[in-house]
Amino acid sequence: MTNTRTLILFAALSAIFNSAISCQPFISSIFGCDSSKVTNDVRPNFIIILADDMGWGDLGANWNPDGMVSDTPYMDKIAADGIRFTDFHSGASVCSPSRAALLTGRLGKRTGVIHNFGKGAEAGLPLNETTFAETFRAAGYKTGMVGKWHLGTKGLYHPYNRGFDFYFGLPYSNDMGCMDDPGGNLPACPACPKDNSTLLDEAVFKAPSGCDMKLAVPLYNNTSVIEQPVNQTTLTARYTDRATAFIKQSAAEKQPFVLYVAFAHMHVPLIYNRTKFGNKSLSRGMYGDVLREMDYAVADIVSAVQDVGVDKNTLIWFSSDNGPWELKCNFGGSIGPYVGGWQKEQGGGGSSGKQTVWEGGHRVPSFAYWPGRIKPGQVDDSILSALDIYPTMASIANVNMPPYRKYDGVDVSEVLFSGKKIRNRSLFHPNSGAFGSYGNFDGVRINGTYKAIFESGGSPECGGNTGTSASHNPPLIFDIFNDIRELSPLDNTSATYAKVMSTLKTVLSDIDLDINKDNTTMVDYKTSSDDWPCCDSKHVVCRCQN
Repeated sequence: MTNTRTLILFAALSAIFNSAISCQPFISSIFGCDSSKVTNDVRPNFIIILADDMGWGDLGANWNPDGMVSDTPYMDKIAADGIRFTDFHSGASVCSPSRAALLTGRLGKRTGVIHNFGKGAEAGLPLNETTFAETFRAAGYKTGMVGKWHLGTKGLYHPYNRGFDFYFGLPYSNDMGCMDDPGGNLPACPACPKDNSTLLDEAVFKAPSGCDMKLAVPLYNNTSVIEQPVNQTTLTARYTDRATAFIKQSAAEKQPFVLYVAFAHMHVPLIYNRTKFGNKSLSRGMYGDVLREMDYAVADIVSAVQDVGVDKNTLIWFSSDNGPWELKCNFGGSIGPYVGGWQKEQGGGGSSGKQTVWEGGHRVPSFAYWPGRIKPGQVDDSILSALDIYPTMASIANVNMPPYRKYDGVDVSEVLFSGKKIRNRSLFHPNSGAFGSYGNFDGVRINGTYKAIFESGGSPECGGNTGTSASHNPPLIFDIFNDIRELSPLDNTSATYAKVMSTLKTVLSDIDLDINKDNTTMVDYKTSSDDWPCCDSKHVVCRCQN
């Protein structure tokens, strides 16, 4: 574990390094940047689109039980025109750790981000961790972010100070505060109170458990709160407008760009443009309507890339931060066939989605699209992770990643472009709020074929049942290729189990040794109401106006 002085040194070295990775000719001889691979004029663009709490089964191309009409027709088409991944995993099963993993290519045991940050977080993603935005901006890219951050907003932790040239979005989840239109949620939360202290006290007292009534959800433009509470009925359209404007401006300036779009959808409360998308879903009610609004937004973003003529030079990669929140019943998504059958049938019930290390918690929809570079029509079962996105972008753009640290993600550009398969791989799934300790590797994919579960239970399903919280020593081990429902673990007295356990011990020993040798960080999770984002403290719930 590094001390404060060491962290400052690493941050300084990273800053020096990042200032020198723009692939200029005089730099290439020093840092090994091959300037013949790309030039400043034609460097590729990158758009990372991240849904929130979208399940593997929510993408119509993944899951279509009983011929159900898809609520993601455009994304299905884009996935068919590119490469769709069926064994793709988030870096964690809950918001902040998953997003930190995406942005840094490193697991929470390295970055310290092992659970969610509160709305009054005094810190955030550690400053000695480098985001892909910081790396690419230092390399001469134009960078922008639209959407949910959830990695700290105070001072230098704000996304505007973490490598993005502009930021427009929510600082954290859209349920961490009240709104004037409460939308669809369980429990059903009331609207924000107006300017009257008695009404505020009454609203807080009467609100169901889980409804946050003391602060309205804010919307940031760069570092300023411009709307509180945010009007989420128009938020997706505004996200799309900002994203497309950024694309058009970057193309007009002939500058390569990185755009990170992190939608509020499909996180509760479900709030959307009912006039345009109400009752559009033929089978999934409000949840399906919201899927359709997000699908429409993705279509607009891709169309903007095509309209300005940079589609042949732009990689678009879509995924979700984690699986669906089963506690929210019909307001939550679908895990498809990855039901965590052992938990449901032998573990006393409980969730096998968000927060858990069952497949439904971290196996998420994902596809990549790049006409002319990615062969269309591919459905790929390589074992991939959101951790791989940063290293892959860096490889494609020939941008060096910061040294003095280890990465859990790998370059998968050969999967994208050359048909390479990655199946003999181990993945580590951290505890994300179910039974056990935050950040521990309670689920481990072992060389592709098998998966170990060390802790189960503790996360509520629809109705609130958390199942039986249990530690498994020796662990449950599933043949994940042949038992995708995770229903029947191997007999722990069998020769196969013994062989897999031997491999598992080696895999865990190797990752522990690697982390112990790495530069890791502790995160300050303290919160204070003094650090709540507030438009105008004179108004109740920090409203911008009465």
